[in-house]
Amino acid sequence: MTIRFAAVLGLCACAVAGAQTYTLTIDPNASGLTASLGLDIDTAGTLIGDWDAETNPEGTRTKPGVFGSFGSTENLPVAADLGFSLAGDLDTQTAGSATLTLDLDAGVITLEGLLADLLSDGPASVPASIGIAPESFRTRQPDSVYIGIPIDLPIGELSLTELTLTQSGVAVGVLTEIETGRYSFVLAGLAEIAGGAELLGTAVEIPALPTPLALSGEIVLDGETVTLTSLQPIDQTDEQNPGTEIPDFPLGLPTILPPGETANVVLSLVLDRVATGLVGQLALTATGEPAACPGDFNRDGTVNTQDVLAFLNAWNAGEIRADANGDGEIDTRDVLAFLNQWTAGC
Repeated sequence: MTIRFAAVLGLCACAVAGAQTYTLTIDPNASGLTASLGLDIDTAGTLIGDWDAETNPEGTRTKPGVFGSFGSTENLPVAADLGFSLAGDLDTQTAGSATLTLDLDAGVITLEGLLADLLSDGPASVPASIGIAPESFRTRQPDSVYIGIPIDLPIGELSLTELTLTQSGVAVGVLTEIETGRYSFVLAGLAEIAGGAELLGTAVEIPALPTPLALSGEIVLDGETVTLTSLQPIDQTDEQNPGTEIPDFPLGLPTILPPGETANVVLSLVLDRVATGLVGQLALTATGEPAACPGDFNRDGTVNTQDVLAFLNAWNAGEIRADANGDGEIDTRDVLAFLNQWTAGC
């Protein structure tokens, strides 16, 4: 296997040393999300006792109003608004990775492939409650009277089981030297926050929501190691009015007059409003080493003509490391693939 070295070298008169790329790993012990989480859901519809003459004759029956007759088989719907809310603070650890490129001469920083697990230390819990505002009504089995005032029912906690921040595209920013080996930076891009939760044994998906990626902080270079520290403000709020029907679901209401028992009702509701909020900041500390650079074939940290000579020697000897296009063969297509890598620099 032979090739004219001079002809190949003539294809590329110079190499691009350019920027340095690093593979970053986020340190979970020094990184985390500190934020307030809120969710409010408003619905409107009816409630009715779960009584059924055949399948549940011992169930609860309902009827609007406080006074008047209540037939032995009456079970009538009662107008009711229901709201679900949760509110609490999050203080979690964050793990993940990203690819960082620094061009110190041009003062440019780029970040891509950021994937952050915002709950790397495990699920987070937030108290949840339901508020019901019905018209006045009565029940049988058990016998009780409900005056038309709001009823607040704590229902436990929502367990936030998954929360991720995933970068979209490439974020570009500016590097400013503070002192030798130390730089401040600001960069901007886009990301998505998504996740999952569990409430009362039911899994709930949190759909992906776009959010700005606005990092600022410092870069410190120590030999071949880079350390990035930054703060990402989080202010993700959203409100929707879907107007969709919710499948009927049962609910146990504590009796009011007299107290001490439970009236079992079924709710039929329409989802009127959903408001979500996640406000706080994401602190990141990440360290990285230089990423593998195909153009730096001899691994001396610089992309120059010595890498072309090293590649051609390996290619001429049929060494597997000269399979630049990764197709399992050593042929002229590998020469063209390597020259493209070499020209791109690192």
